[in-house]
Amino acid sequence: MMKLALTIALIALTTVGLNAQTNNTDSLKTDSVEVVITPKKGQDSTIVKVAGMKIIVLSNDKNEPKKIVVDTEVKDDTTYYKDNQGDNVSHWAGVRIGVNGFLSNEGLPLPASYRFLELDYGKSVCVDVNLLEKDFRLYKQHIELVTGLGMHFANYTFKNKYTTLLNTDPLSASVDSTILLDKNKLRATYLTAPLMLGFSTHKDESKAFRFAAGGQVSWRIASKLKQQYNFGGQTFKPRIKSDYDLNPLLFHAIASMGYGPINLVATYGLNTLFESNKTVALNPFDVGVQIMF
Repeated sequence: MMKLALTIALIALTTVGLNAQTNNTDSLKTDSVEVVITPKKGQDSTIVKVAGMKIIVLSNDKNEPKKIVVDTEVKDDTTYYKDNQGDNVSHWAGVRIGVNGFLSNEGLPLPASYRFLELDYGKSVCVDVNLLEKDFRLYKQHIELVTGLGMHFANYTFKNKYTTLLNTDPLSASVDSTILLDKNKLRATYLTAPLMLGFSTHKDESKAFRFAAGGQVSWRIASKLKQQYNFGGQTFKPRIKSDYDLNPLLFHAIASMGYGPINLVATYGLNTLFESNKTVALNPFDVGVQIMF
């Protein structure tokens, strides 16, 4: 038995030495030694595991030479992690295009003194680019608290082709019947952030019907009047940067619903587009189609 133990030790040390020479690491880590002896119908099996190897000594009751088998165990050190949560269904991130406008508390049409603010809705197009979304799960992938950041580009194209918006107090417009404006719109750019409660029927976004509703805050970071007209055979494109009494902060109710990569989104302003007492009270809105990220 002593001779067998010495033989096993010699094989283990020799193999470890060879492995150490081919291994470029600075240190050698060995596993603990496990010896298992199992009687099997007149045969004993001695198994020694050391340094990633398995040494098997086979013997029987007959006076036959013992057989020693060295089996190098190759182990994959890679650890695999399974994401049990999966991906969140997107309610905010994506690119949206739609129509924007405003509604008066006095209904439509606008009062005669503010007809210069009437819009051409066929050209009043808005674009939203929502790049950041953060979801907090409340119940698996089905109910989430949704927030994020985005950009909203609003374009209010005026129907009247002869008026120019003036940044006065109160807001007013000038009329020049000698100039026909091919383009006449007020553009405003906002940084937006939502807080919504989102619902989805499936963890796979391509198979999920989803709905979300909540609030959105919009911070105006730029605004200007864009015009274009021809005069004397030349084309003029004036750009007048001003706040035009626009509210610096807008608060919206927002709702969205969709399936797969497509969402329908609608917002309605809870405060007025322009500052109080600057013009007739006008609440902004927009409706659009969004391709989800």
